[in-house]
Amino acid sequence: MDNIISCKHVAKTFETERKNVEVIKDVTLEVSKNEVVVLFGPGQCGKTTLLNMISGLESRTSGEIIVNNQEVHEPGAQRGVVYQTTALFPWLTVMGNITFGPKMKGMKKKQREKLGQHYIDLVGLTSYENSFPIQLSGGMKQRVGIARAYCNDPVVLFMDEPFGHLDAQTRYLMQEELMRIWETEKKTILFVTNNIEEAVYLADRILVLTNCPSEVKAEFVIDLPRPRNYVDPEFLTLRKRISAVVDKTQ
Repeated sequence: MDNIISCKHVAKTFETERKNVEVIKDVTLEVSKNEVVVLFGPGQCGKTTLLNMISGLESRTSGEIIVNNQEVHEPGAQRGVVYQTTALFPWLTVMGNITFGPKMKGMKKKQREKLGQHYIDLVGLTSYENSFPIQLSGGMKQRVGIARAYCNDPVVLFMDEPFGHLDAQTRYLMQEELMRIWETEKKTILFVTNNIEEAVYLADRILVLTNCPSEVKAEFVIDLPRPRNYVDPEFLTLRKRISAVVDKTQ
């Protein structure tokens, strides 16, 4: 399979006046086209920092990061990001938020609204085109965030605990919805979570990171058929195996 993401010996040290803090020690990983890979590990182990370096939002101290055959040094349109907080523009409607990227690229209004409507329908927000973020629930806002990322046609989607602030019922629903959307329009996804059930439910592969300074401690291939069942014996067995190798939070 073609590798869309390739990281070799990536490291990150934050320099402060008092001391240097090594967050990412030595990470090498690859992600194939249309694969869903989850970065999983204890809290504050550097998962978000690693994701931000690969997406171009954070500089690295050393190592090499290649995304879609291009070395990463800064953010780019090929790399879409969905955050834990939705970061929607409050003054724009659902349609305005979702089509913001194409508008900045100079796409004509009729064309971008046709494209926007496609993704609004895809994420289940039909009839909410003219609603503003303040009128939406948390789950609906995340649907807008996912649709906005897809509408910009990135090669890779980076998702940083996008369902972390949702209540349990909405979180389960959004996991199901993300897989439905992914099955409809395949994208390569690198997903950060510290929720083990979420990791097993979503991933083709799970990369388990150590405590900070972070390295890849283990890799699990999740070959369960989709849609997955949280109480399936194989699901629970995998959950137990992964839990056994995760470092205790420092």
